Amino acid sequence: MTRDEVTLVVPQVSRRDFVRRAGALTLGLAAGHGVFGSPERAGAQPLTRASMQIGWFLNSQMAGDVVGIAKGYFREAGIDLTIRPGGPAIDPIQVVAGDGTMFGNVSSVAILVNARAQGVPVKAFGTAFQRHPFAFVFFTKSGIRTPKDFEGKTIGIQPTARPLLDAVMRKYDINKDRVKVVFVGGDTTPLVTGQVDVVTGWLINAAQMEAVQQAGSISYFRLWDLGIRLYAYTYFATDRFVRERRDVLVRYISASARGWLYARDHPDEAVEHLFKMTTGLDRKSELKTWEEIVRGGYLTSVTTKQHGWGYMDPKVWQELTETMRALGQIPRPVSVEEIMTDELVVSAKTPNV
Repeated sequence: MTRDEVTLVVPQVSRRDFVRRAGALTLGLAAGHGVFGSPERAGAQPLTRASMQIGWFLNSQMAGDVVGIAKGYFREAGIDLTIRPGGPAIDPIQVVAGDGTMFGNVSSVAILVNARAQGVPVKAFGTAFQRHPFAFVFFTKSGIRTPKDFEGKTIGIQPTARPLLDAVMRKYDINKDRVKVVFVGGDTTPLVTGQVDVVTGWLINAAQMEAVQQAGSISYFRLWDLGIRLYAYTYFATDRFVRERRDVLVRYISASARGWLYARDHPDEAVEHLFKMTTGLDRKSELKTWEEIVRGGYLTSVTTKQHGWGYMDPKVWQELTETMRALGQIPRPVSVEEIMTDELVVSAKTPNV
């Protein structure tokens, strides 16, 4: 496999590898504290201990669940929630598939489709972000007005973003031979220094965007707006837990909605709660990132106005699986019923926002 032959999010992993790695992880966790043991009591309120594995280190992009813990929303719903931070060496799907945690959260839903296509029984049951913040960023003076203008340009991407670029080039009939692609890190420096004409990144990342904005006027194409639609910060569990612990997940969604919407309306307080739970972050940058999430309307959509916070459009999943299949990124088609359900959000009766 060459370096740019990667899936939309992660290398393909077989079901056997998932079970083997996740099983080892479960044994390790079992040697410590339980992750979803029997209920305990806090006064008169019975609490179910539950933990959630996130895909990256805790930061303001998970402010909703942070606030939900700090404000006691989960405990009011009968859940003693623990957020388990992730990182580059932790795959939340492996953790959840091996029963290391009751459920998890991924920053991009393509990883779930890939896992499901490999035979791993994971299913999304709600999403925090109604559209993904991934974008192609460039200086306005570059003359780029449409994706077709990528021809003759140098584009800097992260290795895992190669199939996203391929999807865009396929959709807009861009000649691959006329686009130079180089792999860059997680910042916008190559664009600022003129090494590339376009760089990929997350629009909500304040540190990334500020660095390039200081160098000139910028424009961007958001992946979602280009018709390649993915959800972000999406909650998932195994089929078994969706079926057997449905009541807990419904209560979780209800409390999580309260946390995200409170954080939306109280950004300063949300970031204060974050800094009480973790260290090593820049307060100014985290606040700006959260404000951009709120200002950019990532938490709500036409869908949530009609069906409630966290609801997912099945068409988004259908289009994504078809795109991944067309790109050769998954070995078989994945049906909408396999990969997602809105039943828990509906049962939770989250606010129409």
